[in-house]
This record gives sequence, structure tokens and C-alpha cells, in this order.
Amino acid sequence: MRLIHEHVVPPKGGYALVVEKGDHMRITNIEGTQVVDMAVFNAENPREKLSNAWSRSRYIPEDLSKYKPRDRLLPGDNLMSTGCRPLMTIIEETAEEKGVHNLYNRMCNRFLYKVFGMEKDGCAENIARAVEPYGVAYEDIPDTMDLFMNVYRDMDGEQWVYLRPITKPGDYIEFRAEMDCLVGMSNCPEDTLSDTNCRTSAPTRVEVFRPD
Repeated sequence: MRLIHEHVVPPKGGYALVVEKGDHMRITNIEGTQVVDMAVFNAENPREKLSNAWSRSRYIPEDLSKYKPRDRLLPGDNLMSTGCRPLMTIIEETAEEKGVHNLYNRMCNRFLYKVFGMEKDGCAENIARAVEPYGVAYEDIPDTMDLFMNVYRDMDGEQWVYLRPITKPGDYIEFRAEMDCLVGMSNCPEDTLSDTNCRTSAPTRVEVFRPD
């Protein structure tokens, strides 16, 4: 594999790129404990985009009697599109516990912060600005896969609980593109309401590798 692209997304910043079929995209927590909200689209037809629900539930186990809708995605699993086709495959992740990502809750946005008396952009605005040059509108952004977000469902309290991310400096997740993909991402700027990013925001490295 040879490195063909590298970019560092600044704290609280957004970024978008096209990853061609067969290429590998690696997203690295440079300082650790940074959540990265990620939206994925079919680069040729952005109306086809990431579906977290189908990513969890549309797969073929070796033993069909053991099928169940999953609560997390692990290396070897596909990110499925709204057309029920594989967009990307998770190849590797280095965090000690695998699959600690948010696949359920919508990304932060200006509305959320306004409710709490703040005027600032969230991941939705960051991603919208990044993908706008590719012809994707704000309202067409899907629910994101929130990489490295440590969240669990408190059944007794009937709520989602956000914990500190488990990623250490240098931890990464790597994907293989199964079609040409447009990827929009945001270094989550949430540093006030919860421990989502340990109440700070850090840079993220994005690398694309191509098989020789």
C-alpha cells in the first residue's frame, strides 16, 4: 500500500474527500479521545448514502440461525448504503475494545447548542460546508457514524449516556472503499455539555492508501 493522500483536520473543523474503490482510508486520533462524525455517500450518486440501521442489520452470517440485528460494527463489517449496498468495509481498528462508535444518535448542530444558550456550529454544519462543493445539500446529509464515540443505553434511566472516548493517541480505524465514496467528516466541537470529547477538541489525521 502506498500513501496517496494525507490531511490533518483541525480541532472543531470539517473535511471532505473522495475515496476511490479499492483504496483504504485511515482516520487517526492524533491526541486520542476525539470523536469524528463521518457521513459517506456514493460519489457517483450522493442520493445513495450511509444507513446506520442497515449497516447493523443487513449482513449474512455464516450460520443464519445466529442472525441478529447488531448493536455495533466490527472489523470485517460493511457500512451499508440506503440502497442496501456496501459503501465501505471496516478493515482494522486499534482501540483495545473494538466497535466503540455511535450508530444511533444524530450529530450535534446549531439547534442543539442554541437550546443550551450557545451560538456555535456543530458537526452538521461542519460536514455541510465540506460536502457543499460536491453538490450535497445540508438536508441530504445522513445520520453519521460517530467514530470513537463511547455511548451506551441506560435502560433503567431511559437515556443515552456519553462517556469519555477510549482511544489513545495514535489509535485509528481503517476502511476499504467498495465503490467510489464521498466522505464528509467533522472533528466534533462538543466541549461543554458532556464528556464526548473529554471537553476539548483535537486534530485528526486522514490518510488514503492505494494497493500497489
